[in-house]
Amino acid sequence: MSHSHSQHVRPSMQQKMRDDERGIAAVEFALILPLMLVIYMGLVQVSRGMRTAQKLDLVAHTLSDLTAQQLAGGQATGQAGLTEADISSIFAAANTLMGLPANSTAMKMTISEVNITGTPTLAPTSWQARTVWTVTRNGATPRPCQVLTAADVPPVSFNTVPSSYITVTAGVNPTVGPIIVADVVYAYSPGVNFQFMKWNSPPTWTMSRTSYAPVRNTYVPSHIQYFMTSGTNCQAPTP
Repeated sequence: MSHSHSQHVRPSMQQKMRDDERGIAAVEFALILPLMLVIYMGLVQVSRGMRTAQKLDLVAHTLSDLTAQQLAGGQATGQAGLTEADISSIFAAANTLMGLPANSTAMKMTISEVNITGTPTLAPTSWQARTVWTVTRNGATPRPCQVLTAADVPPVSFNTVPSSYITVTAGVNPTVGPIIVADVVYAYSPGVNFQFMKWNSPPTWTMSRTSYAPVRNTYVPSHIQYFMTSGTNCQAPTP
């Protein structure tokens, strides 16, 4: 009579660890978590950057519109003029819109009056844009006291205006008269510490916007008289 004997071989510790699947999910999560965090932080910063760009659009439009709406303050009744207190209030409003402290210098701003005229020798087939006055804040670049060239370039280019302001576009002549030009430049920095990526300092991206608004005053001449002390009065017409 024969007997069969079965031997039970105990698995080694190495085999147990190899076959144990209980920790797979935890390992996978640990591997993917850094990538998930980077993606999340990236989305947050992209949304913040887009929101900042939208605010910058609003700031540029507000600066040009508030300045162009001046209807009084000139030497004559009904004539527009700007004092240093007036322009300071307008610049202060920009920091509020941007959500910056009132004394912040992070946003560089320039407000200028540019006069569109037909050139004497070639009118009405050619026009010029010339800076009348310009005032800045926070170390911004002033518009040069000269004839500005036509160029459809991304903002901000301080010595140009869009070609539509001084050339015929689709059969439509440029509108003669003064306009207010607001140039805004802002260095955007993400609100996150990048030291874990061994960056010495957070990166910054320069955002810039330019806005144009026609002077609303109907007094002749309709330009806004310059009574400020912090800017440059280039060639204001005689009142």
